[in-house]
Amino acid sequence: MLISLIISKFIAGFGGTALPGLIGLRLTPTLINQIVKKNKLASVVVTGTNGKTTTSRLLGAVLTESKINFCHNRSGSNLLRGIATALINQSNWLGKIKSKLAICEVDEAAAPAAIRALKPKIIVFTNISRDQLDRYGEVDHLLKLWQKSLDTLPSASRVLVNAADRRLKILKHPRLTYFGSSLPGAGLKYPPRYGGKFNQDSLWAIEAVCRHLDLDPKLAAVCAQKTKAAFGRGEVFKLDGQKYQINLVKNPASFKAVWQMLADRRHLNQPFMLALNDKLADGTDVSWIWDVPFTGLGRRRKPIIVTGTRASDLALRLKYAGCNPKNLFVEPKIYPALAALRKIPGTIKYILPTYTALLELRQSLGKQAWN
Repeated sequence: MLISLIISKFIAGFGGTALPGLIGLRLTPTLINQIVKKNKLASVVVTGTNGKTTTSRLLGAVLTESKINFCHNRSGSNLLRGIATALINQSNWLGKIKSKLAICEVDEAAAPAAIRALKPKIIVFTNISRDQLDRYGEVDHLLKLWQKSLDTLPSASRVLVNAADRRLKILKHPRLTYFGSSLPGAGLKYPPRYGGKFNQDSLWAIEAVCRHLDLDPKLAAVCAQKTKAAFGRGEVFKLDGQKYQINLVKNPASFKAVWQMLADRRHLNQPFMLALNDKLADGTDVSWIWDVPFTGLGRRRKPIIVTGTRASDLALRLKYAGCNPKNLFVEPKIYPALAALRKIPGTIKYILPTYTALLELRQSLGKQAWN
């Protein structure tokens, strides 16, 4: 392990959020497990189709408020290599880590391997839905893999499951607990400034985690008031005095939730930019856009900017959802699309990108013309 760690830490000195972990795991496939054992590291794994980043970020805020030192793959990937990189960065040359607790946001397909490697103290399952079928396969297949990984857990581990997602009812474990709105005492409400009910499940998840870490569950709501939304997860910012909100929409479930939020706010006629990419990190199969229940498009009068590598596919979907083709402005490149959005008047402008489009957006917002 030490040789792998030394090489990986040397590589980490040159930057990169996943490469050190990738190299470390290539040299020592059990690197994560060895670091965990050496440090007796407890961990909280957060996985599911949607809500992983918000839940993990909020948990980090709660631990910070409680003055608990922890490590987190916050800036890295949510694959095994990202977890390994976070542990490498936090460890010294002998593999020792000061933290006794880790937060691991884990891609749903990588969750079984991560669970086997980390032997976590707590696992949070946020939800599951069709997402990137080219990578994950069908939901039933993924659930079976999750269950097999739960069978390898230590008996003292806790499994926390979102009661609102009936598909998760198939998961079994001796110490499984449900959280969510359908349970007695689920009274905490998300502060409106943090996304309203769109992020309510994350609040209930953290409330449940707090109970099992012997922390005050009310810290979840307190920290939600203070914590800024992660980039692209309901973040609101201003450019040239105009308000913009970015909401990541990477699958039907997240798109439906965002669309419902806009409908509840009566903002479906505000300026929109929708960005659809089909790169590997997004999933190359974009047929899922036909599962999104777009509503209210027939009444729109303002144009919708459509961008991304599959902009034409999305424009066709919006047309069949009732949007007037004259209101669709198709521009595959992100930066010119942003410039077009900038010209449309509105009280707030919404940007709804898929994952790699969100990364491109971050780069575009950093250009001088947008400062």
